[in-house]
Amino acid sequence: SAILALAARADVPGALPAAFGLVSAVAYHHYDTVYRIRGGTGAPPHWLVRAIGGHEGRILAVALLAALLPAAGFPIALTALAAVIALVVLVESVRFWVSSGAPAVHDEGETA
Repeated sequence: SAILALAARADVPGALPAAFGLVSAVAYHHYDTVYRIRGGTGAPPHWLVRAIGGHEGRILAVALLAALLPAAGFPIALTALAAVIALVVLVESVRFWVSSGAPAVHDEGETA
């Protein structure tokens, strides 16, 4: 992932674990998206995709943080970014899956 490469290249203590947190939040979003599509409900709302920046937006944000912040502030800002994205994605995911319109989906991806 480009985010992990940027964090590793920054060579700042704590940057790589923070980047893994960000990648984990995005991976959960992708997992949620796949299961929504497999359940026949389509992709997550557009506002969510815009709110978490999209792939290019997140890479740009991490690059700007690395370039503009002092070394000690980079892992803190990266952790904050990961936490915000994780919170937004998790809240929307829980809201969707507990709603009455969410499909029941087996592990195999077939509708229950």
